[in-house]
Amino acid sequence: NESPEHILQQKEFNDKIESAISNLTEGQRTAFLLNRLEGKKYTEIATILDISVKAVEKRMSLALKTLRKEIGNI
Repeated sequence: NESPEHILQQKEFNDKIESAISNLTEGQRTAFLLNRLEGKKYTEIATILDISVKAVEKRMSLALKTLRKEIGNI
């Protein structure tokens, strides 16, 4: 049902997101993926990574700032 243009745009957008995520630091990428893909809460991420909740908040803040800069608001 989708037009070839829409499919191409979706693929380009997905490629852009994957590239932007791969450009994050490992700590930012890990926290971001645990939160956004696995649905983990900051407290759970802190426990998994053995860091403070504040550290998770900082990583997420920087990750989102970087992603917004690279791909616009997500």
